[in-house]
Amino acid sequence: MPLNLKSRRSTMRMTTIQPKAAALQEKYKDDQEKLNQKLQELYRKEGINPMGSCLPMLISMVILFAMFYALRTFANEQLVSQFLTFYHNPEIDPHTLVEPFLWIKNLWMPDSPFATYMPDVQSLRLVDYKVWNDVSAKLFADGVIPQALSFASASDLTTYITDVVTPFIGSATYAPYIAPVAGLGNLNILGLIRFSIYQEGNGWFLLPILSVVSQIFMQKLTMNNTAMDPSQAGSQKMMIYVMTFMSLYFCASYNSAFALYWVVSNIYAIVEQICFNKYFEQQDRKAAKAEEVGI
Repeated sequence: MPLNLKSRRSTMRMTTIQPKAAALQEKYKDDQEKLNQKLQELYRKEGINPMGSCLPMLISMVILFAMFYALRTFANEQLVSQFLTFYHNPEIDPHTLVEPFLWIKNLWMPDSPFATYMPDVQSLRLVDYKVWNDVSAKLFADGVIPQALSFASASDLTTYITDVVTPFIGSATYAPYIAPVAGLGNLNILGLIRFSIYQEGNGWFLLPILSVVSQIFMQKLTMNNTAMDPSQAGSQKMMIYVMTFMSLYFCASYNSAFALYWVVSNIYAIVEQICFNKYFEQQDRKAAKAEEVGI
C-alpha cells in the first residue's frame, strides 16, 4: 500500500504537469535531445520521478509469478496424493480425498465445468517425476500406500503413466468420476478448441468470469484517473485486452487456488484505488481552501 500510494501520487503529479510537458513537446518537436533535456529539468523542478509509478507494478508482478509457481507446485503435490491414495485404496469415496471450497469441488483443479474434479491423465502427466517420488514417500511413511515410487528419470514416469495411470483412470473404478455428459464429451469450436462438459465438473466458471470483470474494472478505473495523450490511451486499451486475456487463460486453465488469489488481488486493488481517489480528492479540497485564505 505505501508503494502504491507513492505511485498514485507520482501519477497525479505527472498528470498535473501534462500541459507544461505538452508545451515543451510542441516547442522542441524537431530537437529530441533538447526536448529530453527540458523534460528532465521540468521533472527535477517539480520533484517528479517518471519511473516512480513503475516500481509497485514490478513488485506486484514478481509476487504474482511467485504465487503462481508456489500454488502450481502445491497443486501438483495434491493431485498426485489424491490419485495415489485412491489407486491403492479404491474403496475410499474420492469426494473425501479432494479439497472443496464453496462451489468448487477440488481447489487444485480449475473452477470450470470443463474440468474434472479428480485428477485426469493430462494433469498428472504435467507433474515432474521428482514430485511423484516425494509425495509417494510421504504417503508410504504415513501408511497410506504400500510402497513408495522411485523414478530415476522422466522417461520412467512416462512409462508409469502409460502402463498404470492411464488404464486405472479408464477403468470402471475411476472413469465414472471423470465421465463427460452424454453427447457433450468432445465439443469442437471451429476445429481449434476442443473441450468436454463433465457430469461432475469441478466448478461453475465463476472465478474466471470474476477475474475478467475485476481486471477490466480495475484497469478502467486507473485509466479514468490518469491524463494521457491519444497514443498512450491506445497502449492502455491494448494492455486491458492483454491482461483480460491473461486473466481468463490463467484462471480457466490452472488451479482454482491461484484463480482465487488473482480475483481477491484484483478486488483489493479496486478498493485501494477508490480509497486513494477519495484521499486525494480530500487533499485537493484542503489545498484549494488553504489557497483561498492565503495560506
